[in-house]
Amino acid sequence: MTDLMQAEVSALLSSQPLMDPYVKYVMAADYTLLSIYLVVLLVAVSAYRPRRSPTKASNVAIVIPTVAKRSVRSSLLYAIAHNRFLGLPTYVVIDEGAELEDELRRMPDISLVVVPKDYRRDLFGKGRALRYFVENYVRDDIWYVFLDDDNLVLDDTFLYEIPYYERRGYAAFNPVLLPRRGRSYVTYIMDFARFLDDISFFRFFTGLLKRPYVGLHGELLGIKGYVLKELNAFNEPSKVEDFTLAAAIVRHGYRTWQSRTRVSILSPNSIEDLIKQRTRWHSGILENWSRLPISMKVATVVKSFARTIGMLGLWLLVPITHSLLMVLLAIPTSAAYWLVYFYGIEKAGRLRYIFTVPAFWLLEGFGFIYGLIRLGSREFVVIDKRI
Repeated sequence: MTDLMQAEVSALLSSQPLMDPYVKYVMAADYTLLSIYLVVLLVAVSAYRPRRSPTKASNVAIVIPTVAKRSVRSSLLYAIAHNRFLGLPTYVVIDEGAELEDELRRMPDISLVVVPKDYRRDLFGKGRALRYFVENYVRDDIWYVFLDDDNLVLDDTFLYEIPYYERRGYAAFNPVLLPRRGRSYVTYIMDFARFLDDISFFRFFTGLLKRPYVGLHGELLGIKGYVLKELNAFNEPSKVEDFTLAAAIVRHGYRTWQSRTRVSILSPNSIEDLIKQRTRWHSGILENWSRLPISMKVATVVKSFARTIGMLGLWLLVPITHSLLMVLLAIPTSAAYWLVYFYGIEKAGRLRYIFTVPAFWLLEGFGFIYGLIRLGSREFVVIDKRI
C-alpha cells in the first residue's frame, strides 16, 4: 500500500473517532479468523492424501433413508438408478404409509425397510428411521454407507480405501461434496461453500487429525457395523443425526478418514428451502451443544458460528459506517469464500450473479437466526427435491 493510500485510510478512520476502538478490534478478529482459515486450508490441501488398497471391499452396503414423498420421488429414483454402478446391496428405509411405499416395493434391485408407525415415537426424522435400521438389520462385519435421497456417488474409490483403513482399525469416513444445480442458480452457487469447507476444515479434522471435530455429512457417511452398535447410534432425538454421531465418535476415540470419492448433492430448489435447510442445521447443533465434547465446541465455533454471526453483524452496521470501511472489514474475513463463489458462478455460467454474492452472507445469517427461533421444535424439515 502506498503512503498516499495509507494516508487516505487513516483519514477515513480518524474521521469517525467513535468507531476507532470497534475498528481496531474487529479488524484484528477478521484477520485472525482469515489467518486460521487459510492455514487450515493450505495444510489440509497440501498435507492430506487418503490411502487405498489394490483390492476392492466386498463387505459394504448402501443405506438410503428417505421420507419417500412425491416431492423427492424424481431425485430418489434417479439416485437409486445412478448408484447401481457400485454393485452394492441397497437398503431404502421409509416410514410405514409413505407415499412412495407401493412403488418402492415393486423395485427388484433394492431391499425396502419399513419403519412401523408405532416404533419409538420419542424419536423423529431421519434419526428414527436409522435407529430402526441399526436395531434390526446391522451386522458387525459390514460397512454401511448412508446416502441422502438425492446423492449421486461419482466414483468407487472409497471401496478401495475401506480395506486399507479397516486393517488399521478406522471406524468411519466421509467424502468430498460437489453441488449440482436444482431449480435455483443462487443456491447452487452458495452450495460451493460446502465444497470449500470439505477441502479445508473437514479434511483437516476428519482426514488429517482423524477426528470429526466439525461433524460428519450424512452424504456417503460410511461406518462399520460393530461401531454403530457400540455407539448405540441414533438412539436420541436429533435434527442433525450425523453431527450427533460424529460427537459420539469423538467421545469414544474412533479414528476417521476423508475419502477421495466425490458425491454430487442436489442444491435446494429455492432460497426458502436453503434457509430451511440451514435453520435445521443450526438449531440441531445448538440443541445438542451441551452434550458435545469441548474439542467439537471450539472447532464448531471457529468454523461455523463465528463466520455466520460476524458477516451478519457487519451487514447490520452498514447504515452507521462508511462504504470503504465496509470493504476493509468484509474482504479480509471472506476472501476464501468470495473465491469459491466466483468459481460457482463460473460453473453456473451466469456471470450476472456476481452481483448477488454480497447477499449470500445475509442468507446464511438468516439460517442462523431462524435456527435460534426454532430451538426445541421437533420438526424435521424435508426440502423440495424435484428435478
